[in-house]
Amino acid sequence: MTARSDETGCGRCFDEVEVELLRTPDVRLTTDLVGRVARKEPFHWGDQPAIIRRVLPRLVVMLAEGAVESALMARGLVAAGWSRWPREQAGAEAGFLEAWWTQALRMESPPTPVCEVFESCVTASSSVAPCLARWEAERGTVARHHLTESVGWWREELTSDDSPFTWWWGTATEEQAAWREVKTWLAAQTQ
Repeated sequence: MTARSDETGCGRCFDEVEVELLRTPDVRLTTDLVGRVARKEPFHWGDQPAIIRRVLPRLVVMLAEGAVESALMARGLVAAGWSRWPREQAGAEAGFLEAWWTQALRMESPPTPVCEVFESCVTASSSVAPCLARWEAERGTVARHHLTESVGWWREELTSDDSPFTWWWGTATEEQAAWREVKTWLAAQTQ
């Protein structure tokens, strides 16, 4: 998929050559361009969902391989409204998030720390329930180790009302509700 033919983008953040690449099918995009596109606020584009669809094939590979700022890039997905895309496209994105999260839970040393993959998947889906359900279903020692490690990672947030979802795309009330759900779940798991 490509950006619309009339897409001009934000002239300050992306030059005409980069925008032309986004409008051109079957041209490989650089990792730098894909990362910058995914991290930008939607107002940088006339049709941000089309832009995200354009970078998505490379973006999911980058995320799975351990991209820096994965939660910020995940914010680009939710801002593009991927869950409201046509069923096949939304299903593919949901499938990726589930596979990425499951793989991270099962790997002793994933490319991105499990707590960051969790934060990214939660940010991208605006929901903690699917990730918590998967974590609970993973009964192995590796997933339990990741749980212990994540509790340590979130130590400050667990003792305050601050959420670790730095790039949450939604209301502060929704973010706090999601974090309370995680805290409640963690308390039940670590008893």
